[in-house]
Amino acid sequence: MMLGEWLDIWLKEYTGAIKPGTLKNYSDNVRLHIKPALGAVRLCELQPHDCQTFINRLARRNAKGKSLSPKTIKNIHGILCKALAEAFRIKYIASNPASGTILPQVKREEIHPLEGDQITDFLQRIKDTPSEALLYIAINTGMRLSELLGLRWSRVDLKKGTIKVDAQLLLKRGKDTERRLGPTKNDKARTFKAPQSVIDLLKMVQYEQKKNRLRAGALWSNTLDLVFTDESGSCIPHATIEHRYKRIVTDMGLPERRFHDLRHPYVKLKTKHNQRNCQHLLSFYGIKSPNSELNHIPSMFLKQHYFFILY
Repeated sequence: MMLGEWLDIWLKEYTGAIKPGTLKNYSDNVRLHIKPALGAVRLCELQPHDCQTFINRLARRNAKGKSLSPKTIKNIHGILCKALAEAFRIKYIASNPASGTILPQVKREEIHPLEGDQITDFLQRIKDTPSEALLYIAINTGMRLSELLGLRWSRVDLKKGTIKVDAQLLLKRGKDTERRLGPTKNDKARTFKAPQSVIDLLKMVQYEQKKNRLRAGALWSNTLDLVFTDESGSCIPHATIEHRYKRIVTDMGLPERRFHDLRHPYVKLKTKHNQRNCQHLLSFYGIKSPNSELNHIPSMFLKQHYFFILY
């Protein structure tokens, strides 16, 4: 059996638990990178040096002077390694030839959070814009964009002032792909007490959504019970919010940055607020946040990026 044949089998039969978007990413990388380079090699004859040569070639610049980023190369290697690990598990091969491959070093992506007067300026600029509520709640809860777009009214308790995050709106991949909800990034739900300003804003969002529903009539289409929709009840595309956010940041005279960076002022504030409680939390396993809002953030990430706040 050729490696290309095994990859087809693996993608079809052994990836059932993988999210659709992730599976498409696997399929694309297999088709574009792994198969062209290694697909014609017999599965049982694939050697560690073949895998190393493959990775080295991915890192080299092509005829246009471009090369894949270390992070992309790591992801491609991870796909190959998983496929070969499954082949090893079912005894198609005696060992995993990709397990010892040396990868290019991945540089930690620099974070550019809004700080101080930038936050004040940002909040002023989003007033009366279509995404005001979503952006305000993002900076005051630390929720990811997909979690905000996938937030349902059934998970918001306006009386108790709590928000439960147990789903995210999956990115639309491919033409005519139906938008749907999936589990959170780490598959763990979390419930937290939201600031009163957030709850008050959500009440306004609910009021405006009811008005939109009356205006839309039979055209209303919020079948997922989403908090954030357009005027007809449809899902808001990720790209729409990201574009609006970047445009505001650019108007502020700041370098382009990711929507994801908008979460960090909140994390910084919460960690600072609890620094007295955090002194005893540094352990062999890293820092664990006492706040349910921050439980989804890896402890090592907090240690690396907010150590200067904690100590």
